Amino acid sequence: MTAKNLTEKIFENWPAKIVCIAIALLLFLFYRMSTLEQRFFSVPLALETNGDLVPASAYPRMVKVTLRGETDSIYPIQEEDVVAYLDLSRFTKEGEYRVPIQSRLKGTALDVDPLEVSIEPLEVTVRLEHRLVKKVPVTPSFKGYPEAGFEFSGYSLNPVIVEISGPRSAVERITDVVAEPVELSGRSASFDGVTKLSHRNPLVSVSGDGTISYSVSITQTTLVKNFDDVPFYFESLDPAFSVSTDKVSGSLQIKGTQTDLSDWKIPENALTVLCGDIREPGVYTLPVHTIIPQPYEVLISSPGEIQLTVRRNDE
Repeated sequence: MTAKNLTEKIFENWPAKIVCIAIALLLFLFYRMSTLEQRFFSVPLALETNGDLVPASAYPRMVKVTLRGETDSIYPIQEEDVVAYLDLSRFTKEGEYRVPIQSRLKGTALDVDPLEVSIEPLEVTVRLEHRLVKKVPVTPSFKGYPEAGFEFSGYSLNPVIVEISGPRSAVERITDVVAEPVELSGRSASFDGVTKLSHRNPLVSVSGDGTISYSVSITQTTLVKNFDDVPFYFESLDPAFSVSTDKVSGSLQIKGTQTDLSDWKIPENALTVLCGDIREPGVYTLPVHTIIPQPYEVLISSPGEIQLTVRRNDE
């Protein structure tokens, strides 16, 4: 067969031959696609912004990824090597936009063929606002009560002010950042620790690692107790004398810890009148001394002085 005859044979009924080749190719592709394996997993949805506009409405934080390919090729792919993201960098004005979710491959997902990547959902609707940054105070919170006889008497925080950033409308409404509650139950001494800051709005971020350190002061509960009808104690009075007074008894107001003061008995010399200088019968005006042991504190002592009438016992 000559070359001319061979060429004529090849191009004989060429439309039908091209259709057959196309059908064969399609059948091959359909067959290959039918034998490909599917793999499903979820990945975080990343944001790419110009730094000025940020989301001001909720959007999915995780999206579903479907990989389609040969079994030996798709299962070795690490999930972190498939990146799903929203490209918001092209927007320059506040508003609501429909944005397609795109994908980017890296690492173990590169050079895998065949590989088909699809993401659900295909797009999201998101409202964008200008990014606002401001500083706000940290507000602590506490729960429970210290052990009986002790009380919460103060605290300190570090830091006391944090920086927040996020969409304009959300940041403008925030006046403080609240820390997660610190447990006081059963405490009988001061302590310190670290607690997390509560994120009221997931669209707003807080500077630092999201924690603060604290120091809590626990002290013994103080009690103020009144003692009435406290007798006077006449110290160093000559046994040859006896006295009568213009006041029958005095009163005291004592401050101390609850555990110490609740069952404390007042000493007999709490209100002492020094009589060592009395040598003769008569009428004397003498100061009343308050003698109370530590750690108690005298808030009020009455009277400050009394009038004595001194007589000899044999009269």
